[in-house]
Amino acid sequence: MSSTNQANGLSPVSHPSGVIRQEQQVDGVASGYNTSLFTGTPIKRTTDGTLIATATGADTTIGVFQGCQYTSNNKRFITAYFPANTTYDAGSMLVSFTSDPQITYEGQADGSVAASDIGAGINLVDASAGSTYTGISSQRLNHTTTGATAATFQVTGLAPYPDNAWGDAYTKVRVKIATYQGQVA
Repeated sequence: MSSTNQANGLSPVSHPSGVIRQEQQVDGVASGYNTSLFTGTPIKRTTDGTLIATATGADTTIGVFQGCQYTSNNKRFITAYFPANTTYDAGSMLVSFTSDPQITYEGQADGSVAASDIGAGINLVDASAGSTYTGISSQRLNHTTTGATAATFQVTGLAPYPDNAWGDAYTKVRVKIATYQGQVA
C-alpha cells in the first residue's frame, strides 16, 4: 500500500505515439530566478510568455521540467535541477522539459484518492521542492480533487504498482495536463 509519502514530482510515463519527446529552450529560465526547479516540477510560462517558472496550485502548465545545462563563471553545469538564485552567462542556459498535453504522468497525492476520482481535476499542493543531491522534485498532487471543475491536471488512472491501490494514504495516480498553456515562444 502507498502508505509512505515519497513524492517524486511528476514523471512522464507514456504518450499515444510511444515516444515521450523533450522540448528545449535557450535561456528559458531567468538568470537569478529565485525558485529552484527540480526534475519532475510542473512548469508554466511567465506573463510575457518567454520564460519558464514553477507552477503551483491550479496554475496552467506547459509541461514538466527535465533538467538543464548552463555556464556560470566559465564552468559548464549539466544538472537535474536549476538551483534558486543561480546566475549564468547569457545564451548559455538550455532548459529541457516535456510539453505535450497527450503525455501521461505519474505523481503521488498528499492523501487518499478514490477510484471515483478518475476524470476529476487535480491540482498541485506543494511549492517547488526537491533534493539538491538527486535533483528530483518532491512536489505532490492535492488529494482533494475538483470534480468536473477545471484544474491543472486530470486523473486518468491508478499507477500500476503492487503496493499502490485506490484509497491508499498517499495514492499514486496517473494524470494528464488539463489546462495546457501551449508552446513556449
